[in-house]
Amino acid sequence: MRAELTIEIARPPEDVFAYLTDVSNLPAWQTGVKGATLRNGRIEESRSLLGRELHTTLEIVDRKEPRVFTLRALNSPVPFAVRHELEPADGGTRLTVIAEGDVPGFAAGLLSRRAEKQFRKDFERLKQILES
Repeated sequence: MRAELTIEIARPPEDVFAYLTDVSNLPAWQTGVKGATLRNGRIEESRSLLGRELHTTLEIVDRKEPRVFTLRALNSPVPFAVRHELEPADGGTRLTVIAEGDVPGFAAGLLSRRAEKQFRKDFERLKQILES
């Protein structure tokens, strides 16, 4: 599965990067996230997904403030990576997000479409929060 989106946010890249990389903000804009902490360069996250609580450790594999932030799941039932690329655009930020993962099983297509839809909603919520 691969999902990619580009969104314009009316805030400077430094502001968007700071909010995006502060794990305490995750429950405010990502559906299902109950909590997240940063420990030793890794993010420990708990979220509910399809009625189950999942605990995932994410490794920060690339961080170049305020341009790039890439995460990779270390212990997820669906291996995935998410790359965030930020660039100045018309006084704000153009944020491009690329998520890639391996969804196993016969329902992979359905789960991929559902995940991509939620992915887009979450980043729209991020934009609304940052622009309010």
